[in-house]
Amino acid sequence: MRRDGAPTQRLEALAVHIRETIAEAIEAGGSSLRDYRQADGSLGYFQHRFNAYGREDEPCRRPACRGIVSRIVQSGRSTFFCPVCQR
Repeated sequence: MRRDGAPTQRLEALAVHIRETIAEAIEAGGSSLRDYRQADGSLGYFQHRFNAYGREDEPCRRPACRGIVSRIVQSGRSTFFCPVCQR
């Protein structure tokens, strides 16, 4: 955020990617983790596109990245990330 409150180019790009990801997740029916299901009982399929979640100690899926997915727990919630390409 700039001093005048306007978003930086990086923030604007992030907002675009967030909107695209949410649209893809909705199109795929959401993510079925544990007991989540759609109103009609069907499962979502977006979890098959996850690049880090649930992949602790596995290689990062980004091309040319040699990182290994890490996991941290904060307040009982897990966060999965690649320490090489996600900072």
